[in-house]
Amino acid sequence: MQLILPLLASAGLATAGLIPRGSPTVKRDSWGGAVSLGPSKANIVNAVTTIIPGTAPSTQNGELFLWPGMSNGTGDLIQTTLESWPSNAWCGATTGQWCVRASVFGAFGQYSGDGSPVSGDDHVRIEYNLESDGETWIHYGTGTECDDDCTGTIAPQQYLNTTITLDAGDTTFGDTIVTSAGASYTGLASSQNGKIWTIEAMNIPSMT
Repeated sequence: MQLILPLLASAGLATAGLIPRGSPTVKRDSWGGAVSLGPSKANIVNAVTTIIPGTAPSTQNGELFLWPGMSNGTGDLIQTTLESWPSNAWCGATTGQWCVRASVFGAFGQYSGDGSPVSGDDHVRIEYNLESDGETWIHYGTGTECDDDCTGTIAPQQYLNTTITLDAGDTTFGDTIVTSAGASYTGLASSQNGKIWTIEAMNIPSMT
């Protein structure tokens, strides 16, 4: 699965280069709003969405992550995370900005790409494509993850024009959609006998 991460909706597509990154052990504290689908009866071959993250907290007590991601039910996971740390200087972000990068998780550990700064009103287009390695995914969802007693989100998030393409039709995929912590969605629809699924907007409320 190839991860394509252009930072702004107007930017050209660029493949995220993955590099190993060690991460400290963190306390998994709480979760904000989320929208998710799956498992599907067919494999996801393409998924694309655009997130407007809202302003990041000006100070951060722990670690806060916003992400759309996919899993395959075996513990493997791919995510593109917008991150808020006590210092986001590692990606060049300033106060109120996020750091964005792509990551893949599995039995091998975690590999992450380089980070870049993102402002709250940026439109961040994130796309996943199936590659020749055949690594497939059956769950898709968003997450608002708060670790180490983090400072929660202070603004809502929107995921716009989400499209999920399967390798075969699954007319019941939409029945698996769930929301949590006040999240909502509009405009869920399918075409090509359940092969292509679209969501007009996913709305995630702020945590504070």
